[in-house]
Amino acid sequence: MQRKFQEFMDLKQGGRNVLQYSEAFNHLAQYATEYGNTEEKKRYAFLCGMNATLKEHLTWQTTGTYNDLVNAAIVQEGAMRQAEEEDRKRKAPATTSAAPQAKHRLIYTSPTGQCFQEAPQQQL
Repeated sequence: MQRKFQEFMDLKQGGRNVLQYSEAFNHLAQYATEYGNTEEKKRYAFLCGMNATLKEHLTWQTTGTYNDLVNAAIVQEGAMRQAEEEDRKRKAPATTSAAPQAKHRLIYTSPTGQCFQEAPQQQL
């Protein structure tokens, strides 16, 4: 029981999404009843364990229930993920089909059967 209480106290979101974090939080909260016996305490404990970026976006959420906070966190996480995806697409290098193709020129050097030779690349 003491070990589960300590797990609750040490619980952080880390690499989990909000839904996974809330499931772990709810499971461990039953072992730390003094930290989850009111909506305010439960909300505070949940926020304390959240990732800093997400927590920063949710500090305005000062009223409502614990479930309201979890729902707002899920919505915010989705919006942040979508913004990251758009940034990644915008910063991605152009596809190879849009890049200019390198031009090669072949020079025939002699009629004695020697093979073609590639000419040096010219800077455009």
